[in-house]
Amino acid sequence: SIGIYSKTGAVLSRVTFNSLFDGTGTPCDAQNMGDPVVLYDDSADRWIITDFAWATTRGPFYECIAVSKTADPISGGWWFYALQTSTNQLNDYPKLGVWPDGIYMSSNMFTRAKSYAGVKVWALNRADMISGAAMRNVAFTLGTSYFTLYPSTVTSVFTVPAGTPNYFLS
Repeated sequence: SIGIYSKTGAVLSRVTFNSLFDGTGTPCDAQNMGDPVVLYDDSADRWIITDFAWATTRGPFYECIAVSKTADPISGGWWFYALQTSTNQLNDYPKLGVWPDGIYMSSNMFTRAKSYAGVKVWALNRADMISGAAMRNVAFTLGTSYFTLYPSTVTSVFTVPAGTPNYFLS
């Protein structure tokens, strides 16, 4: 479940992942399974909430991504994305980072949700996601030499020179 609180601790909203996600036509709409991530993109003034979903442990597997349409996560509305991460590999322990040119993500991949198949990384088009456009992305697998990569995140307090790549740490 997702809880949104005021700075004084008052509950402003509570919702389950299954009731938040809607309209993707995938397991993201009603079969959310966990590993949630919440990020705030302060340069775009948007909230990003993710978790993963699948109908069976044989796949396909999805990363469910909700991006707030405004700075108000309660009444501003959400854009919903269902990123199919694999047809047969579970995207376990997903991690996301906000960067000026994209949203970066990594996951440990497990074939049929059992056998480790390596780390996969994605660069998601940030401009698409904050405007509600169809999401474009680039992805590649690094193999089994790595485990659990964390993409870096930047805030508007720290500027990144144009063209600086996002860094992943292990």
